[in-house]
Amino acid sequence: MPFAARKLAVGTALALLATSPASAVEIIMGGDACSGAVAYRPEAGVAYQPGVDAYGRKVAPADLSGGSAIQIPDTIAIDITVELQKRFGLPSNSTLFKPEARIGTLEVDRNGAMRFNGEPVTRDEALAVQAACREALGLPPLPLPKPAK
Repeated sequence: MPFAARKLAVGTALALLATSPASAVEIIMGGDACSGAVAYRPEAGVAYQPGVDAYGRKVAPADLSGGSAIQIPDTIAIDITVELQKRFGLPSNSTLFKPEARIGTLEVDRNGAMRFNGEPVTRDEALAVQAACREALGLPPLPLPKPAK
């Protein structure tokens, strides 16, 4: 007999003993009856209602201005550079060089497809870019993907 049913049977038997000293009747209920007896039934009116707070008062919607005016472009271009000052330990006050060398441009479209200097990026190169970006942002690395068949 499950623990909940035993507990209920013992509790019922003790209650009956307290009210009827002459004879004790034991009632045993199965787990299904017990789970129905303790099933959660929300009170009327506690479900989420848009535009109303927990006390039934009207509240303003979350998107007060009707949305964002920022339009995300179809393609995002990222300049890939090397910081020469860091790489070669050059002094910061030197006027003889531009502190960056442009390597190329990485373009990422809405679907996540990448092109470097106009050429499609391979799957392995895209994974390397993703890993570098996650590291630069301080995010944990993604698990390694399954090899392509």
